[in-house]
Amino acid sequence: MRKRWLIVLAVLVLSVGGGWVWGSPYYTLWQMKRAAEARDVDALASHVDFDAVRGSVKTQLSARMHGEGGGVLGALVRSGIADTVVDAAVSPEGMRFIFAAAPLAETERPGTIKLKANEMRYRRVALNRFELTRSDGAALTFRLHGVRWKLEAITLPPDAF
Repeated sequence: MRKRWLIVLAVLVLSVGGGWVWGSPYYTLWQMKRAAEARDVDALASHVDFDAVRGSVKTQLSARMHGEGGGVLGALVRSGIADTVVDAAVSPEGMRFIFAAAPLAETERPGTIKLKANEMRYRRVALNRFELTRSDGAALTFRLHGVRWKLEAITLPPDAF
């Protein structure tokens, strides 16, 4: 009898754990969307590793500068202006623009990079990592930190600059 209870308990624990592993990314995205729409910057910021996201964007900008021989982007990276722009854009307010479902501006500015989470597809990369991807190559990468998912990288589309 005792062995049966242990088996039932093990199955229950595995079922709950499996449900959490499968469902927690969706729950995190829902929380981020709600926080963005409610303009709750602190709640949204709790789901983002800003240092890691800034680093991923700066690395991409630097790589593109070297790959394209410089140009305007290269001049911005060399002068340090790109770092300032990235630091300002990768902020709680910047993340709100990505995760809010409703348009936040009356008109779109031409030439802006439009990353909207509700236009992206979910893709599980590993047990502790998932991505929201778009057909043009843009992606938001989330990693499990303890029991919470955090945005840790933004992959810019190849034609962004």
